[in-house]
Amino acid sequence: MKAEIEVAKLEEYDEIEFMNFLKKDKILNIFAICDLERFRDKTQVWIAFKKKRITGYIFIFGDLIVNTHGSPESIKELMHRITLAEPILVMEPSHLKDIERLYEPIEPIDKATEGKITKYHVMKLDLADFKPSTKYNVKRIVKEDLKEVLDRFGEEWKTRLEGTIEHGIAYGAYGNSKLTSVATVSEIVDEIALIRGVYTLPASRNKGLATSACSALIRELTTKKKTPIRWVSKDNLLARKINARLGFRPTKYKLLGFKGRRITHS
Repeated sequence: MKAEIEVAKLEEYDEIEFMNFLKKDKILNIFAICDLERFRDKTQVWIAFKKKRITGYIFIFGDLIVNTHGSPESIKELMHRITLAEPILVMEPSHLKDIERLYEPIEPIDKATEGKITKYHVMKLDLADFKPSTKYNVKRIVKEDLKEVLDRFGEEWKTRLEGTIEHGIAYGAYGNSKLTSVATVSEIVDEIALIRGVYTLPASRNKGLATSACSALIRELTTKKKTPIRWVSKDNLLARKINARLGFRPTKYKLLGFKGRRITHS
């Protein structure tokens, strides 16, 4: 007789055991690990089991972002627990068929995407492959720099960098003595550090500023014995160029993401 998939909320399960499960694959589960540790009150988790072993989970953050991981049959059972009207969905490629039965893609997550679904490649940088390039002045961004961040990048980036300074590391590159590009890492799990929030003011792109900021950030990470990873959109040619220049290499991980609208069946 075929074993059935069972489903439970995280509150009905051993949270320490679930965290141990997540840490068996820190690269794939880095967002779930960090969000559970920092923002438990903003998270909802549904777990799928087969013969008492975890086979998948759905992680909902802030009533907006949904991450799905695990076997396709697990996700098929878990999907019905999502009731959001227009969430941002991030999934393994094998989940797309079932998710599209409930959610129509309406826009990609990465603006450089051709089409409505962003295809992410997860890249990793080993120290032996690191090729730093620092053409501009760089410095670590601290609280005293937030006024300049606000003036140059706006309120959204000031808020983002406040969180990064609290939980991680941020570096800036300076063109004409002004903060022009930033690179940040907020999600750090043991030896794995996810670099995201790399941004250069539009008028100063393609000049090596982001490469300089990333180089400085990676130098600090490697001194702390952290392995940098990045999620990179397949269609974001500029980001791919920067990553290749720094020495990032593809991993086995590929993910899909889009903003979806729930399909109503009459």
